[in-house]
Amino acid sequence: MNLPKTAKVILVLLSTIILAVSNLLMIGPQLIIIAGAAMIVGLFLVWRRSFLSLVCFGYPLTFGLVSALIGSAELDDYVGSRPFAVSIGIGVFGVALMATGFAKSLRCRD
Repeated sequence: MNLPKTAKVILVLLSTIILAVSNLLMIGPQLIIIAGAAMIVGLFLVWRRSFLSLVCFGYPLTFGLVSALIGSAELDDYVGSRPFAVSIGIGVFGVALMATGFAKSLRCRD
């Protein structure tokens, strides 16, 4: 893709944010189907040696942010607890994987 570096960075940020926010749609039984499909596609992309596999593996992990949001809304004193910190950590790791996958596949360093 022949885009300027600034446009690539904006595209990576927007793609990562949109995909992370779309995790709100995974609340319910469709979580198993979506996460399973992401893992299968991720394994296929690993076999193809594509950096988009990082996006597929990071997407289900970003559900940790949704779990932390739901827990903080429903449980008292959840924000200061260890499970909240673990959920946030898993979610941030998933977002970092997705951002890295998008950035590597768009070759933002060039």
